[in-house]
Amino acid sequence: MRPWLTTLIATVLAALVTWVAVSLDVVVDPRVDEVAPVDAAYVIGPVETRIEEALAVMDTGVAPVLLATTSVNADTGEAYATDHCGLRTATYRVECVLPEPYTTRGEARVLGARVTEHGWDRVAVMTSTPHAARTRMLMERCSDADVLVWTTDAGTDRSLRAWAQAAVYQSGAWAKAQLLRGC
Repeated sequence: MRPWLTTLIATVLAALVTWVAVSLDVVVDPRVDEVAPVDAAYVIGPVETRIEEALAVMDTGVAPVLLATTSVNADTGEAYATDHCGLRTATYRVECVLPEPYTTRGEARVLGARVTEHGWDRVAVMTSTPHAARTRMLMERCSDADVLVWTTDAGTDRSLRAWAQAAVYQSGAWAKAQLLRGC
């Protein structure tokens, strides 16, 4: 075998092993915090898959306000799944927000602005397990508050194919977020 081919194969294998290791750490087993009292919680999109679990967590009295990203149909630009917007209970209220841009980075900017506006010291963000590490990174960049990340995986497809797709997408998005610094 030619030396350059051996080097190429070794490099590709090393890159693959590195990607698998990063994916396991970042996508499959990210750091997730215990549910604890916070000044506000934020359930990020897609909210329609997370809102019931988020409301159940809020019913335990962890925060007086829940921010919720408004889900938007990518084809029509129309908002949907907004029945929870404006909800008030004895212990909390739900405020729906529409981030600009409509991305995790946009959601992080919304949180940062609300933290500054309200003087919150400790907030929690609810997302899926594969999205938790990137969510934490972006929310911490955009906020001066202590950021907790809670996972809401109800209704999540846990098939091997779904996890593989999440690993590819989320690890790539995590790498992109590492390169595109700032809020």
